[in-house]
Amino acid sequence: MSFISLVSAEQASPALKQLYEQIQQQFGFLPNYFQALGRAPQVVAGHLALGEAVMREGALPAALKEQIGMVVSGLNTSSYCIAIHMEVLRKLAVEKKLGKKLATDYEHAPVEEKRKALFRFADKLTRQPDEISRADLETLRQAGWDEQALVETVLVVSWFNFINRFSLGLGLVADF
Repeated sequence: MSFISLVSAEQASPALKQLYEQIQQQFGFLPNYFQALGRAPQVVAGHLALGEAVMREGALPAALKEQIGMVVSGLNTSSYCIAIHMEVLRKLAVEKKLGKKLATDYEHAPVEEKRKALFRFADKLTRQPDEISRADLETLRQAGWDEQALVETVLVVSWFNFINRFSLGLGLVADF
């Protein structure tokens, strides 16, 4: 059980109900995460806008961004985020076996070294953010990633760390 009560669709204000409907269409259900945010409808709206901007196709495909997010969620032991993003990965045609490996042991995941470089960077930015240096970004450049990919990677790692902290801080339980 979550540490706080959630704001259900039935309890939502008309403006929040509209946001909830948008979320329902996107996910196929109303995740506990957004019901926990329901006390701050302006944050729900901002969260949706920022999430769309961070996770859209760009220099990194959406499936790779979700994989980075799975690595971050695994490092943070965010069972809530691991559960929901396993479902998102499934919808993006990423095998469940790979999603589990990314959450538990990304270093041995069956992916090319170029992707692992991003996962290693995500690991360091998550666990040791104060130790990130120019050399870390140079390692990514040498692996074949351009500056846009670097910016998108940092955004995804930051985004997932935010979501993980929120869900862990409120003790959110998995939706599945």
